Amino acid sequence: MTCRLHCLFIITALMISNVEASDTYDPTEAIPWRAERPGPLKPNATHYEVAKSNYLLDFHGNPNEPDLAIFMAGNQYRAVPDLIAAFREWARQQDSFKMLKLDNIFYATLPPGRLLDAMASGQLVVGNMWFDVRPGRLWPDVFMTGPRQQKRLFDDGHIDSYTIYARNRGIVLLVRAGNPKNITSVKDLLRNDVRVAISSPQREPASFENYAKTLRGQGGTELPRQVLAKSTTISPRAVQHRENPQFIADGKADVAPMYFHLGDYLKRTMPHLFDYVVLPPESNYVDSLGIAKIKGTKRETAAQAFIEFIRTDAAAAIYEQHGFDFVAPAERANIIQSN
Repeated sequence: MTCRLHCLFIITALMISNVEASDTYDPTEAIPWRAERPGPLKPNATHYEVAKSNYLLDFHGNPNEPDLAIFMAGNQYRAVPDLIAAFREWARQQDSFKMLKLDNIFYATLPPGRLLDAMASGQLVVGNMWFDVRPGRLWPDVFMTGPRQQKRLFDDGHIDSYTIYARNRGIVLLVRAGNPKNITSVKDLLRNDVRVAISSPQREPASFENYAKTLRGQGGTELPRQVLAKSTTISPRAVQHRENPQFIADGKADVAPMYFHLGDYLKRTMPHLFDYVVLPPESNYVDSLGIAKIKGTKRETAAQAFIEFIRTDAAAAIYEQHGFDFVAPAERANIIQSN
């Protein structure tokens, strides 16, 4: 009897201890794993490491000997599965491409600046793994991104031209489902009780500047600086289109400026977690997306096929379905050779 009581006391104490531990444990934080890499990194290797994203959300397919490799501005991720399926079907119907092997299509949906950094450094690090980013290893055949990064591709000698194929529909404010803070405009981002998640101007300058243009236009020229200066503002380490929704879901932020197509996708797929606030169309910045073929690609035919497909009405319908505005045929055919 004494043993039973003693054992029961120990078991009960352990149960109470476990309850107390779980009450104080913050599941949104990653424990500090030590590096377990099997070899040294290059001094200028590009890092893409984010807690709670160790399952490689933004790398798709097999990077080993792909039939086509695509690097793209990551905010397009919602459209790409449908786009790839339609591309394969379209290619089978074209005399020039019907024999083209397209089984292994690899694409990366990272911030485009990170992809360009990796092309410059030769290495892209993800936790304890890395990609060799160079011709003959992981190297894009086409690059799909905005004019800002297309200019960098020009400057780095990677492309000769690009064409515009789509535009986003401006910016919304992503919030928790039900909008518990009753956020209605960009001016609410300065409220003391509102915690903001926004792209880092250093780590993701392209998306930050797009969001900042809308904040300036609708809230005054100083609004982006004032938002960044708030002690409660948080910025992603690597990728705003994954981390900012996670910040809101984890209760670390109340609102995040995001592209309409991202807010729409998150609300549609996770309505129990997310909603978004529509902003006025006036001074709501809209950016373009362009596609370019990388010079010297060894998969020339596949790259050309994909570029031709992106200019079709079939591709336009997919982008429209996923919250973008596709440009008119005349603009799709306009080849931009310098910025």
